[in-house]
Formats: sequence, C-alpha cells, structure tokens
Amino acid sequence: MDKLIRYDNPAKRFLRRYKALIVRRDSLLREIERMRESLTGTTIALKEDVVSGGGASDRMGATVAEIVDAEEALRPVLREIAQSVGEIMAAIDSVPDEMQKTVLTLRYIEGLDWISIQERIGYEERQTFTIHGRALVAVNRWLSKSPQENAVINAL
Repeated sequence: MDKLIRYDNPAKRFLRRYKALIVRRDSLLREIERMRESLTGTTIALKEDVVSGGGASDRMGATVAEIVDAEEALRPVLREIAQSVGEIMAAIDSVPDEMQKTVLTLRYIEGLDWISIQERIGYEERQTFTIHGRALVAVNRWLSKSPQENAVINAL
C-alpha cells in the first residue's frame, strides 16, 4: 500500500507551535513559583517560650538574591515565548474572514478536533475544511510578507 503523502504547510507548522509554547510558558512560570516557595520556606521551632527562626540573619538576603537570579535567567525565555505567541495571534488576526479566524482559533488555540469545530460553527465537514484551507492560504500570505516571519518559518 502506498504511503500517504502529507503536504507540509508552513502555516500549519507555524500555528501548531501555539500549544507547545503555552505549555512551556506555564511550566516555566510554575518553576519560578516552585523556586520561590522552596527558597522562602521557613522553619520555626518552639523552644520553651522562645520562638526562633531556622536560619542565619543573612539567609533572607541570599534567598532573595537566588530568586532574583533565577527569575532573571528565565525572563528572556518567557519574553521570547510571549513574542512567538503574539506572532501567532497576529497571523490569525491578519485573516480577513471572521469564520476563518474562528476555525483557526478553535483548531490551533483551543486545540479542538474537527468534529467539535463543526459542531461549534454549525458547518458540515467539507465546508469546515474549505474554510480552514482558505484561512491557511491567508496565513501563508501573511507569513511571506516580511523577512522576520520567513525567518520564523524557516527555523521550524
């Protein structure tokens, strides 16, 4: 049996990055929060009517410095992710037809399957695929307009 040959559409590759970017961003934000919680956790011991902290007085300063360093290391990555997500949203917003934007949003932003998309927009399968195909043409047009977008696609 012959292999099914799939057309490699740059717009699809570009738009499919959205979910992975969001998962990565959320993971990094959770890591920052985890670091804050672990570095700022304090232990308190009760000794005969006296409450004492669990570390040296300069430990607070060192902990704050560690948190700031960790956040500074992750901040450029988070900015890069935010920029990429913004480019994907701009590509969808560049599509002139609202139904096409809706299909792209449902498929690539919400991650819905085709049957769910058809139910949400009230169109049959063939119509939904036609709308999607036209939307991809519009996104490909948008991608080809500037060297910056072409660099993004070529890097995929």
